[in-house]
Amino acid sequence: MKIVLTPLFKSDVRHYRDKKKYRKVEKDISLVTDELKKGNLPGDKVSGYHLKNGEALYKVRIPNSSIGVGKSNGFRILYYAKVGDEIFLLKLYSKKDSERIPTYEQIKNILRSAIQEG
Repeated sequence: MKIVLTPLFKSDVRHYRDKKKYRKVEKDISLVTDELKKGNLPGDKVSGYHLKNGEALYKVRIPNSSIGVGKSNGFRILYYAKVGDEIFLLKLYSKKDSERIPTYEQIKNILRSAIQEG
């Protein structure tokens, strides 16, 4: 599997990495990317975005090991699995960071941009 980090995802990682309580964010993300590289699709399918057959949007919960909280209070990663061998990491946010949690419309726009890039 080829993992594509979108510009928004990279920006989200930088945002959290630069804050003291999220210093291990890249290590936490690697839990997901390692599974994706193996061909596994962790997390839950997100419905309501009208994707082509074989394509899906997923949301996966991961712990924030920097402050020792589990999945329920950790990070969320939205990723788009495209037909073939590409997976786009779209958005990273912390459950505790309410102003960064994307709305339905924001997710639609993020997804649209990724589809156009791919």
